[in-house]
Amino acid sequence: MDAVIDERGQTLIVTVLLLGIAAVVVVGLRAGQERFFVTARTHRAGEAAVEAASASLADAYVAHLAAIRSRSQERPRPTPNVPALMADPRTIETARVVADELARENGAGRIEAINVACGSGRVEARLTLAGYSHHAGFTAPECSQP
Repeated sequence: MDAVIDERGQTLIVTVLLLGIAAVVVVGLRAGQERFFVTARTHRAGEAAVEAASASLADAYVAHLAAIRSRSQERPRPTPNVPALMADPRTIETARVVADELARENGAGRIEAINVACGSGRVEARLTLAGYSHHAGFTAPECSQP
C-alpha cells in the first residue's frame, strides 16, 4: 500500500511533461521565426525586383525619347510613342529578365508574372513573386490620354 500513496515519482512525471511542453514551444517559435524571415526576405526581393524592372523600363523610355530628339530635324517631325514602347514584348522581356535576376540574387524564386501599363501620365510595372504583388513606376507625360 505504501507504493500507492508514495508521491516521490509524481514530481519526476510533472517535470518531464513540462520539459516536453517547453521543447514543443521552442520548436514552434523557431519555425514561426523562420517563416517570418523567409516572408520578409521574399517581400524585400520582390520590391527590389520591381524597382529593377521599373528602372529597365525607364532606361528604354529615356533611350526612346533621345532617339526621337536626335531625329527632330526630319519632316514630318517624329513623335514619341511611349505606349507602343511599353507594350513591346522586347521591352517587357528585358524588364522581366532584370527583375528575375535580382529576385534570385536576393534569395527568392522566379517572378511569376510581370505587367507593364502606360496611362494616367505614368508607366507602372507590376510583378508577382511568391504570390505577392509588387509595383513601381515613374512619371511619363506621354502616357496621358489626350
